[in-house]
Amino acid sequence: MFEFFTDANQNPLILMLIIILTSYILEDAAIIGAALLAADSSLPYSLGLIAVFTGIVSGDLILYYLGVSGHKINWVHEKLSSPKGLAIKSRFNHRAFLSVFIIRFIPGLRGIGYLVCGALRVNVFIFLASILFASSIWCGLIYSAIYWLGDALWLTNSPWRWLMAPVLFIILWSANKKINNSLNKDSFLERT
Repeated sequence: MFEFFTDANQNPLILMLIIILTSYILEDAAIIGAALLAADSSLPYSLGLIAVFTGIVSGDLILYYLGVSGHKINWVHEKLSSPKGLAIKSRFNHRAFLSVFIIRFIPGLRGIGYLVCGALRVNVFIFLASILFASSIWCGLIYSAIYWLGDALWLTNSPWRWLMAPVLFIILWSANKKINNSLNKDSFLERT
């Protein structure tokens, strides 16, 4: 078992697989880890970016198809077939590309948003085009920023370099939580 982890550091394909699987559980951790591995020259920059992108897009597609399979549950099917459900589906499908694109950038909305896209049976090609476009921007910006920070001259030979991973994760998590809370407060005010 230990050899697997020591060999992983020598084999970029194993590192890529680990990054892809990690992105299914903690997307931010996968981006941070991949960027810092690239900054440490343990993984080529392009392979880290490809692994992060592949993990995020495939994870989004998994969520979409889980939503599609929701029609097999009777009460979900009844809700989506109701007049209100059909009206929501019509409005969402009218602006599907933009709606799916925006979901990528709103913390806390991706999981439920992509499940709903599948449940509403958003055209899979529109969904895929939107997540490819949004994820390329998201991955490119976040991954590159963390890579360049990790590759900064003042951290290059520092033993503190790997302390950046948990610090950056906490910063990203806190920012996501703060934005999500502010969005919830704004939507609460609009309802009252």
